Amino acid sequence: MAPTAVLLDFDGVIADAENYHVAAWQRTLIAMGWELTDEAASPAAEMDDRPFAAELFARRGLDEADVDGWVRKKQELTVRLIRLHPRTYPGVAELLHALEGRARVAVVSTTWRENVDAFLEAAGLAEAVELIVAKEDAAAPKPAPDAYLVALERLGVAADRAIAVEDSPRGLEAARAAGLARLAVGHRRERGEWVGDARFVTSFEDLDEVLGQLGLPDRKPS
Repeated sequence: MAPTAVLLDFDGVIADAENYHVAAWQRTLIAMGWELTDEAASPAAEMDDRPFAAELFARRGLDEADVDGWVRKKQELTVRLIRLHPRTYPGVAELLHALEGRARVAVVSTTWRENVDAFLEAAGLAEAVELIVAKEDAAAPKPAPDAYLVALERLGVAADRAIAVEDSPRGLEAARAAGLARLAVGHRRERGEWVGDARFVTSFEDLDEVLGQLGLPDRKPS
């Protein structure tokens, strides 16, 4: 059966967001007199803000630093950067529009809702997404299945009628644990062991291929 819902991760699937987090931490820490190299800041693209900051401060011997305060400053700057320049991966807008009327669309992310809302609004894609499940909505982040289970419950859709689109092993594991079919998208990452037994596309640029891998091979009438 064709899926009735498509659940997309945000960072790395819809949003080319790596530079937002790296740049936001670099600019935030300038206020402390730190110059954080690209290499030192790169883990921020995949780590949650609080553990990243706590680890960074601990390495500097600042065990009593106001981690939550610096995370808030970084988050404020991240949202400003997103609103100024929302970078979608090629084919994202076309895919979301192709899904209209054919499958319900949700974003299931471990980032803050504010980031997702700001990005979708700035990119003109807010109307294409029915539901957002963000960091605030799940008890445990991916690879735990919590966020996907919340999305299924709120949509009222069974796991066997939905498919998740992910770009990382942690995300794919979360979707698998929730009982979902999975489509891995490479964008900048080649196919490899991280894909496991999920379906795979290199990008969203070939819309017919992506729809076929989603189990929705026939485009809706134009």
